[in-house]
Amino acid sequence: MQDPIYLKPETLDRALDYLTEYPQATLWAGGTDLIVHLEHKKLKVSGIIDLTSIPELRFIEDCGDKVRIGALTTIYEIQTSPVIKKEFAFLAQAALVLASWQIRTLATIGGNIVTAAPSAETGCPLILLDGNIIVQSKNGERKIPTNQFFKGPGKCDLAPGEIVKEIELEKLPHGYQTIYQKERLRRSMDIALANAACVLNLDGDKCQEVRIGLGAVAPVPMRAVKTEAVLNGQVMSDELVEKAAQTAASECKPITDIRATADYRRDLIYALVKRQLTALWKAGAE
Repeated sequence: MQDPIYLKPETLDRALDYLTEYPQATLWAGGTDLIVHLEHKKLKVSGIIDLTSIPELRFIEDCGDKVRIGALTTIYEIQTSPVIKKEFAFLAQAALVLASWQIRTLATIGGNIVTAAPSAETGCPLILLDGNIIVQSKNGERKIPTNQFFKGPGKCDLAPGEIVKEIELEKLPHGYQTIYQKERLRRSMDIALANAACVLNLDGDKCQEVRIGLGAVAPVPMRAVKTEAVLNGQVMSDELVEKAAQTAASECKPITDIRATADYRRDLIYALVKRQLTALWKAGAE
């Protein structure tokens, strides 16, 4: 059997040339998931295109009303970036609890979203932010809204010959609060049994706008639109928060697997949404 080819381009254009020449090749960003799949023989590759030497794909840039994040930006860089912590605190929170610090120094935000795991740490925050995933092919750029990128477990809106180039996010208006949390079996180095993110804007105790994202409880990270409808325009109260948490638990669509039952995951979503709404509401009232 012929050994897989290994290619390491230094520019995005060269990477696209290689991908055109070897369309069956596997793209390598951080490699943290790919190595595991190869080690456990869950994946066979005919070739690898290593993107890690393409500096134009690794950056965080404040562009006034937007923030641009290169696809090869590491999770650790997301976690520690002053720009990300200021503008999208919950994205930094999500990065902080992804695996171990060693993995975070290798894993990339582009790799995290392309893997398209329902429990992906960055998935819940990203679907709540207005912005685009920008992908590049030999035919040019294509912009995909962040909330339309995930298509199913392990599936994303990435066509053959396309490489994720960057993520472009619109800043949240002043006064918007965010939070991300996950529940897992171990304190670290474990994927989420359930995770949730929330964006809340209050006028006093009145909910002006809320966005709620749920992970690991549907085929893709999902917006809890029914739960948001319960809250939008309403005056916050313990009773309203309770109703919203119950709605979120009934709205999600978890499965039973070796790690948790569907009912347990619903209970976790109830607890996460109640905890997050209460925390943001009380913080906003201070």
